[in-house]
Amino acid sequence: MELLVVIAIIVALAALATPAILRQRKKMDMTQAISNSKQVYLVLMDFEADMGNFPDQNTATNSPELQQFTGNFSNNLLGQLIAGGYTRSEEIFFAKGGNPAGNRKPDDVINPVQRILTQGEVGFAYVLVSGGTTSSGAPRGLSTSDNGGIPILCAPVQTGGNDAVFKPEPYDNRGVYLRVDGSARSERLNMNNNRINIGGGNTLFGSGIGTVWGQGNAALQPNVLLPQ
Repeated sequence: MELLVVIAIIVALAALATPAILRQRKKMDMTQAISNSKQVYLVLMDFEADMGNFPDQNTATNSPELQQFTGNFSNNLLGQLIAGGYTRSEEIFFAKGGNPAGNRKPDDVINPVQRILTQGEVGFAYVLVSGGTTSSGAPRGLSTSDNGGIPILCAPVQTGGNDAVFKPEPYDNRGVYLRVDGSARSERLNMNNNRINIGGGNTLFGSGIGTVWGQGNAALQPNVLLPQ
């Protein structure tokens, strides 16, 4: 009887501890995503110094090594950072829960180039922009000359395009994003729509008065590329 009581107590304590352990695990995953995004930013800065802006379809035409890294997924354009020799690490592009191919970490195999950031090896969505007074036509890569509050990378994202709808589960109802000014943040998601609110009734990717995207004809339009 005493043994049964002890077992019952252990089971009860385990049941109470499990949610806290899961929350801590998610917090650690989120912290790793923030750290990785900051490392990617340093590589983006080196890329911009040579190419004029962060990776886009146009920068891929500036070098034979980059020409095959175009497409509509973040893997495609972020692959330019490795193909161009700006980093040899695939691990910095990992954000747990951020891609639809599971949570496996990148294998860091980049030779041949066809192995660079293959499906499942990127967890961040990547942001291009179009419109505004200095931009037209195809979406372009951001640069440090843009508003410092504009997001470049974000995770974990489930819907892209001109907005970013986050996945609530991986980081316990929080989203991570890296900004043009190099700061990385985590914010609680709106429980009704899984977007990040920034105050004044605006969301992270919503344009208008008081937002980083501007308003009217001068407003920039985000194009959020999902990871593959």
